Amino acid sequence: MARFWPALFFIALFVFAWLQPAKQPLQNESSSEDTPQRIISLAPSITEALFAIGAGDRVVAVTNYCRYPAAVTRLPNVGGYLDASLEQIVRQQPDLVILLERQLVLKNQLQQLGIKTLSVDNASLAGIRRSITDIALAVNETANAERLLSAFNQRLQAIQNKVAGEEKPAVLLVIAHSGGNHLDKVYIAGQQDFYNDLLHYLGATNVYHKTQVKVPALSIEGLLQLNPQIIVDIFPDAEVFPIDIAQIQQQWQQLDKMAAIQHDQLHIIQADYAVIPGLRVIQLAERLAQIFHPQLDWKNTD
Repeated sequence: MARFWPALFFIALFVFAWLQPAKQPLQNESSSEDTPQRIISLAPSITEALFAIGAGDRVVAVTNYCRYPAAVTRLPNVGGYLDASLEQIVRQQPDLVILLERQLVLKNQLQQLGIKTLSVDNASLAGIRRSITDIALAVNETANAERLLSAFNQRLQAIQNKVAGEEKPAVLLVIAHSGGNHLDKVYIAGQQDFYNDLLHYLGATNVYHKTQVKVPALSIEGLLQLNPQIIVDIFPDAEVFPIDIAQIQQQWQQLDKMAAIQHDQLHIIQADYAVIPGLRVIQLAERLAQIFHPQLDWKNTD
């Protein structure tokens, strides 16, 4: 079965995950008595974390949006983020199901069947770090997780050191589109997500300052009012989400009153690591830093 990441799912993932009331406090429902041997992951970020920390050989099923690493494409899938099949999950006889915090209905159903679960919340940068730690604890791979997080933090700190003292551009990060015209309705990074958290380390500021809405959606008029110095339009990988980049660029160019367009500061990033909240967002951070500060020597980052 072909695996893909359609636009509607991408939008739904952000809206569903971040517009729901937060669960307080975050609970770890798994038991540490036994090391799980049959794990099901219900999100691409969770799947990536499991394989990164060395527990990939114990993953028995994933969602049909999980594509990295390549080995996961050969695993059975149990549906999508919003429509995971309880029947398919039970059929795999898991001893641990790891899912996102706001998949509450499915979590309750699994627990009623006596299936252990672990819920994680990786909407923020701190949440990404915490989710890696929580997953590692649940599957007894803490040493690997500590090593990976240390490397992640060192690379992020290296960027922050590099850009220290540089002028901070006002940046618009676009994370999803809907409508026939890509700019009819644009979803952007707000003040409560990992994209905004990354900007702190990258020597840039989020041009959107309001905190009331977790996933802001703007019209063309709203975009013009923000008037960012730099626009970064982020899409999933081209293999699973083909887009006409020339058409998107042409539509943006129509907003020629925006400073970013006037100064040729529209950048399009199409990569799976750019849309999945996991350890590989460090690759996005390094790429964004080079966009924001092209005057620096990025061949030597200590």
